[in-house]
Amino acid sequence: MKNLASLTDRKNDLTRQLILDAAIEMVEAAPVHELTVRAAAKQANISERTVFRYFSSRDDLLDAVAEEMHRKLNLPSPPSTLDELLVAPRQLFSAFDKKTALTKAALHPEIVDRIRESQGSRTGIAIEDIIDGLAPESGVQERRFAVATIRYYLTASTWYYYRFSFGFTLEESIVGAEMAIRQAINNIAQ
Repeated sequence: MKNLASLTDRKNDLTRQLILDAAIEMVEAAPVHELTVRAAAKQANISERTVFRYFSSRDDLLDAVAEEMHRKLNLPSPPSTLDELLVAPRQLFSAFDKKTALTKAALHPEIVDRIRESQGSRTGIAIEDIIDGLAPESGVQERRFAVATIRYYLTASTWYYYRFSFGFTLEESIVGAEMAIRQAINNIAQ
């Protein structure tokens, strides 16, 4: 009986992954508002009822899609040291560039807000710890602004802005983010 449960579990995992992969394909190719349970079912070539077994609503599906998109982007862990913080733009922007369509899709407000809620606080706390250790004598407001500035330059939004609004190369985008982060660090460390 143990093998049967294992096969059932694997089938459930595969079905769930099939639904998520289909949903991600959709949001990479079309606006997120077109992602419905019905559309995901059609894309996955399964029944709408099956999708509802795994996701009780569109919001549940979007939460899972956001989590899966973040996983597929394979982003590095939040920095825990100043040295890691200084190389973070290179690691992040390179990862974004490797999966451009996925990254662009993840920037949609219905997706990015979900990713930010689940992942952004970890990064913010890590950066706060680095800044607090670097400049404990600085005022709270100055440290908050430094953290916010650094967080901004470690986002897919900044990568997108540099790459597609300004037409920067990947290397130019990385250098721009690194310069801004160093400036924020230098300002707070004075």
